[in-house]
Amino acid sequence: MLRSKLFFHLVLLCILTVAASAQPFTAGLKVGVPLTDAFTVKPGDNIDYAAQTHRYTVGPFVELKVPAGFSVEIDALYHSYAYSLAESPLPLQSSSASSWEFPVVAKYRFLPGPVRPYVEGGLAFSHIFDVAHAPELVNSSNLGVVVGAGVELHLAVLKISPEVRYNGWTLHTFDSPGGLLQSNRNQAAILVGISF
Repeated sequence: MLRSKLFFHLVLLCILTVAASAQPFTAGLKVGVPLTDAFTVKPGDNIDYAAQTHRYTVGPFVELKVPAGFSVEIDALYHSYAYSLAESPLPLQSSSASSWEFPVVAKYRFLPGPVRPYVEGGLAFSHIFDVAHAPELVNSSNLGVVVGAGVELHLAVLKISPEVRYNGWTLHTFDSPGGLLQSNRNQAAILVGISF
């Protein structure tokens, strides 16, 4: 509850700061692929987990420009997860879940012109929903740190921003007894932002 309130106040502060500066904003779509697996799996005696990392991330973003090459970006990124449990003599049990991740990052661009490298950093809040038989779910909400780097390319009216982003989460979202299946707290992804 405290993490949710802290995240809400941080988002509100960012939005009010940018709104007060009356600078333009852009909106677009982010798509990407994870570079790391969503789960780590260890072998057990009579228990075997199998995890699937769905290789896509997608969602909208807004970016609010502030002076001196800085901006604030807020994303809403969708992920899905699936894993199965084989425990002798029980039948195979499949589990799935979806999540929304809300990163709020400050970005700094280094150069003017059509090719602009940038770095970014901030916080992210995630929430698991649409859970189908996932007893290993231990934390439906999570808070983490985000850092990344990329380049913004201006192609006529289109802006394309490929980047590499790292998320370090404070908690395991999924954790089985004995730690045979755990969500990966350190995650990296390649994302591409598309805006006009």
